[in-house]
Formats: sequence, structure tokens, C-alpha cells
Amino acid sequence: MKWSNRVQIVTGQTCLHIAMHALVIAALVWGWKHRALVEVSSTLVAAYAVVFIAMLALQRSARLRRIGDSLEEVTTTYYFGAAMLTLFLISRIVHNNLLIACLGVVMLVGPALVSLLAKAPAPRIEKKRG
Repeated sequence: MKWSNRVQIVTGQTCLHIAMHALVIAALVWGWKHRALVEVSSTLVAAYAVVFIAMLALQRSARLRRIGDSLEEVTTTYYFGAAMLTLFLISRIVHNNLLIACLGVVMLVGPALVSLLAKAPAPRIEKKRG
């Protein structure tokens, strides 16, 4: 068994995802230490938006569907991190704690509600009248 397969079995994440987590954390630590956290956070949120848009575009094409699916895993993995970075950036502009808290709740609960509401309704079985 390859070492990368062992890592995936133990952690539940691929080595690529683990490396991306480490890079995001290293970028945030670097930004914090160099007092550039707003710039680093803005860059990470913009990168998330680009990957998200690319995922939407690639999933529409049958030939590129596999790449779109892998980008979907990435966007799903990093959604909450991007949401927290967005809240951080908004908190630098808006200084109303209640408004930021409500926005945070919407960001955390929103995807669950959308997935529940987006489910296709169960097909109705109509009885034949006769």
C-alpha cells in the first residue's frame, strides 16, 4: 500500500487536501506576523471565488466534468474557511456586532438550508380513475 493511501485512510483527506490546508494556514500565519492579514484574507477569498466559478463552469461540460467534481470537493472543504475569512473582512468595515453575528449564522446555516430546499420533490403517484 502506498504511503499516500495510508494517509488518506487515516485522515480521510487526500495528500493534496492536506497540503492545501497547510498552505492556507501558513499564508494566514505569515499575514498575521507581517500585519498583512487583510490582504492575505482578501487574496484567499478571491482565490476561493475563482475556484468556485471554475467549478460551476467545468461541471456544465461533459468532457470536463471530472475536473469540476474535484473542484467541488475543494470548494466544499474550504467553504467554512472562506466564510470565516469573509466575516473577518466584513468586520473590518462594519462595526455592528449583531449584524456580523446574523451574517455569520446565515453563512453557516445557508448551505444546509439550500441543500434541503433544493432536493427534488418526490414523484406523485396518481391513482387511475376508472
